[in-house]
Amino acid sequence: MKVNVNQPASTQSAGDAFVAKCHEVRVIEDLTYAMAGIQYTVEGGAASYRALQLDVYEPVDDGRALGPALVMACGGAFTRGDRKSDVVPTGEVRNTSASEYCREFARRGYVCFAIDYRLMQEAPDPGWTPTLPPGTLINSDRVNFVRAQEGLMPCTPQMMNNTYEAAADDISQAVAFVRASALRFRIDASRIALAGFSAGATAAMNAAYAQGAGVAAVVALSGRIMLSMAESCILGAPGEPPLLLFVGENDLPSQLQSMVAPVEHIQRVGLVHQLVRIPGANHFYPRTVDVHAESDERTTLESLMALFLHQHLRLSAMR
Repeated sequence: MKVNVNQPASTQSAGDAFVAKCHEVRVIEDLTYAMAGIQYTVEGGAASYRALQLDVYEPVDDGRALGPALVMACGGAFTRGDRKSDVVPTGEVRNTSASEYCREFARRGYVCFAIDYRLMQEAPDPGWTPTLPPGTLINSDRVNFVRAQEGLMPCTPQMMNNTYEAAADDISQAVAFVRASALRFRIDASRIALAGFSAGATAAMNAAYAQGAGVAAVVALSGRIMLSMAESCILGAPGEPPLLLFVGENDLPSQLQSMVAPVEHIQRVGLVHQLVRIPGANHFYPRTVDVHAESDERTTLESLMALFLHQHLRLSAMR
């Protein structure tokens, strides 16, 4: 475990707590949040287990009261990327890494956790908490595109399903670790948000809604949610976490088409949500990209995310 302090405090006025960036940030690296099975086969189960790790980004303020937490899952098409860097290769528009989102929200006063989860090439154990309804076939176009970039063969449907299930399990365990560590990191356990980019966003939504990870809000950056999963798990019931979805208007057709029916279902059942289409963007975009709020006011993705969490984590009450 490594601890370091960086990122000098902003000269910006504090304004609303948890919106303005007023804190220095302490980073605690390489904490193990769970052990999980890899090299899985149907016949033999997991051949071995490995540590799942996270990095903590916390505001430096020895006198602070309990505050909110943000758990952030990296992207990478279930094939590449990690908690320290999940930016795409040179030649594509670069996204903001999970670690950078964590640093920027820690500056606002959140305790943030950038997490790893098991990837497809590890052959992860899918576990015993099913996310997908039986017989579900997941579109793997984007995954196989990235696998080809990495010199890997296309995945089978079973590989895709196993990894999908394992990632949701891992993120649920990360949330459980954060909740169990609430006193250690001075977190209000009723104000934990879950976010992710791309594959991490998909796994975050699966953990929150299909597995009931117990978070107060969800932010999905270029993620997708299966219609069958949405219909079985998102009911618009009291206590379901509000959802903020970001989608590039020029993302892959399969990505855009797959979101239409689930969003219609979310609207129909009345889940509190906000869908933000990013003009001119594909699957990748930085936290500073311009977006429009529901009021049609122009702002940045990061600022809109901060305001959404401020509202739905009820942070005004924590001043």
